[in-house]
Amino acid sequence: MAAIELAPGADDNGLAIMLATLMAENVASHPARHRILDRLRGRVAIVAEDAEVSLTMEFRGGRVVLHHGIVGIPDLTIRGEAELIGDMSRMESVGPLPDPRGEVNRTMWRALREKRLRILGLPRALPLLLGMGEVLAVS
Repeated sequence: MAAIELAPGADDNGLAIMLATLMAENVASHPARHRILDRLRGRVAIVAEDAEVSLTMEFRGGRVVLHHGIVGIPDLTIRGEAELIGDMSRMESVGPLPDPRGEVNRTMWRALREKRLRILGLPRALPLLLGMGEVLAVS
């Protein structure tokens, strides 16, 4: 059974609360996402620059702990506007990969080109990014 937890201090971080709630609901309503979460290991730092908030998601193979701020050395860091970070859960996919024809995905690619969204740690952490995307996906 997957466990999604807020570390001490993260209960005051609105982004951490939102992502923890989203992951818990998605895993509860999509049993296949349990298996994805079981395979994920690593740290993902997320920085919403315009909202001046950051968090770290620590994936521990079936367990996720969300920390306020950046904790440890992240394998993957996502920096950008809060709205773009929120849109990660709405990305369209074809299997485990992003669908390049999707409207949200085109917006994300544009933000990457314009450097309004930055993803550090690729390509090494691509499996972590894809797995996290599947667990966060609203669809």
